[in-house]
Amino acid sequence: MTSMLLLGLALLVVGGLGVLLVDLLITRPDVVAGLVLGSVVIEAIYVDSVPSLMLPGQTRVYVTDLVSALVLAAGVARLLRLHRLDRFHRWLVLLAVVLSISLIRGVASFGPQPSISDFRQYLFFAGVAMYFATFPPSDRLYDRIGRIWLAMTIPMMILVCLRWLAIFAGIDLGVPAEKYGADAAIRVIDGPYTFFLAGAFVLTIPAWLRGERAGWIRWMSVVLLLFVLVLNRRTVWLAVLVGVAVLSLRDRRLRPRAIALVTFGAVLTGIAFVSLGGLQEGMQPVIKSGSGNLDWRIQGWSELVGDWSHTVSDWVVGEPFGSGFAREIAGIATNTHPHNFYIETMIRTGLAGLIALIALTAGLLRALWHTPTRDTGLLGPSVVPALLAMQIVWFLTWVPGSEQGIVTGIACALAAAQSSSRNEFERPTSRSGRRELGPSLRRER
Repeated sequence: MTSMLLLGLALLVVGGLGVLLVDLLITRPDVVAGLVLGSVVIEAIYVDSVPSLMLPGQTRVYVTDLVSALVLAAGVARLLRLHRLDRFHRWLVLLAVVLSISLIRGVASFGPQPSISDFRQYLFFAGVAMYFATFPPSDRLYDRIGRIWLAMTIPMMILVCLRWLAIFAGIDLGVPAEKYGADAAIRVIDGPYTFFLAGAFVLTIPAWLRGERAGWIRWMSVVLLLFVLVLNRRTVWLAVLVGVAVLSLRDRRLRPRAIALVTFGAVLTGIAFVSLGGLQEGMQPVIKSGSGNLDWRIQGWSELVGDWSHTVSDWVVGEPFGSGFAREIAGIATNTHPHNFYIETMIRTGLAGLIALIALTAGLLRALWHTPTRDTGLLGPSVVPALLAMQIVWFLTWVPGSEQGIVTGIACALAAAQSSSRNEFERPTSRSGRRELGPSLRRER
């Protein structure tokens, strides 16, 4: 009896603290950005040993899950306060609804543990996007978030150096080794964490136009580019090239500097690869990848989509979370994620979820393409389209990290503000066909 009272008291205290924390997060997007970006670093450090709590039903809840759940709760609370939802807000809500339906079906069919584990990456992405989409654009806020992002790359790069010391110099300082996707010795962090560094690098490119004011950012730019290239993730390289191309197309002043910077990094990376034996073959290559190539993935995608498309219900609502991704590739059975976020979303939520995801990637990029390019800090309207273009490429072979939720949410807020600005300048037409004066002009007369 005493233990039950203590448990109830503990749950009451935790619930009260959670409510207070959500109330704080509702008004502090910079704090939320720090928590979200910090959780990415925690995942990279601990790999599959992130601190967690085991709930009844053998459901494991990680620290990062708690952060994402609190951010989602704050995002829903803010969303309910909005007087008007922009079309991209609606796409985001649609994606959240179909994901929730798939999760509920999965819990009912397979239990909470496999369903929540499968759903986790969507919680990180969609929940964070919903939160940041509810804040009006602010140059100061976005610059602060960009600086937090840059700050979080420092422990990520330190982690990379410590793992390289363990592999190449035999100096093991007790840092857990990378487990997922490390099929070459140089790849000491998984792909999404390399993409985390790549996004931060693209944030720094406009700083090359600022003169003396941004000297430290330019140094960070060079260091980040070298880490991104040496970590040898081909999809990341392609995404960086796309991001640089978008920046160059939208702001011609950046074109020569961006091209020179990427060329310089590519030359240094080529020298490093050759010196590390990148041209040599072996059972355990330092540089080259021996599995998970594009052909292997395409075969898996065709098998998954072929099996999934047989029933009408799968097209409408998808297969629930927890149902797995069992398929056979070249005679070998596997049940891993398909390494394509578009296909994975379609399988889990049907066509509605896929359309909502495309609207939140390609649709936002199209809506923000003609936004003015001006120096507004690290994470502003001039950089967001490039980050969205990188995201579109990344989703072809990987899943999003939590920072992609921040990018998507900010893009939604910018698109909504842009739409509101256009509507404000459009004046209604009277029945006689003549334009009526806007409210401000009527007051002036």
